[in-house]
Amino acid sequence: MKKVGIIIPCYMESQDIKRHVEALKDYLKKIDNYHFDIVLVNDGSKDETEDVINAIPGVKTISYYPNKGKGNAVREGIKFLLESLDDDYYIFMDADMSTDIEAVDSCLSSLEEGNDLVLASRYDKESQILIKQPFKRRFISKCSRIIIGMMFHFKVKDTQCGFKGMNKDLAKLLIEKSKMDGFSFDVEYLYISKLYNKNYKSLPVKWSDDRTSTLSPFKSSIKFFKDLFKIKRNKKHYLS
Repeated sequence: MKKVGIIIPCYMESQDIKRHVEALKDYLKKIDNYHFDIVLVNDGSKDETEDVINAIPGVKTISYYPNKGKGNAVREGIKFLLESLDDDYYIFMDADMSTDIEAVDSCLSSLEEGNDLVLASRYDKESQILIKQPFKRRFISKCSRIIIGMMFHFKVKDTQCGFKGMNKDLAKLLIEKSKMDGFSFDVEYLYISKLYNKNYKSLPVKWSDDRTSTLSPFKSSIKFFKDLFKIKRNKKHYLS
């Protein structure tokens, strides 16, 4: 039986994380032929997230302080799984479960077909947006896609959806080479995969916007765009 590690980065998620994780656990029971390890990574939350996740049965937890960013949280989760549990596949998803959890089954099917990296995409024709983002966020997202496309020429429409899966070989490569701690880590993962000629594929999904997000879109976008140039400059490091 193949083993699947699921990483969920958590920041200030004390209100909803238990409910979301229990829903995920119930869904995973329906998927045969896989053993699932769920790792919740508390990325320096200032609320009671650490206490809440530690009280959830049947999961592994990691906590550290201060907050370092989603990219670091995902990296720490993958590291933990590689070193202690040695899973065959690795999936990470947002704590708010914006991407419908049915994507887990579809992602595993795509990985079994031989794809090294599977990226959930909100913009595939078959995808369904159940709750749209506010106009401001949609505008920034559109600008981001245009800039990313011009800089990296990826053959995917959506790099930033918070649900992705990979096989063990790619997970090891990304942990060795990746450097970005913030939201640009998704682009970095895909760029490294492209440099090493890994197979990557988009996955159409059902997706709903999380209206409770407190992230400042303009402030985070400025850092994100700066990080894109850092990723391009790191090409020699990635290939070394």
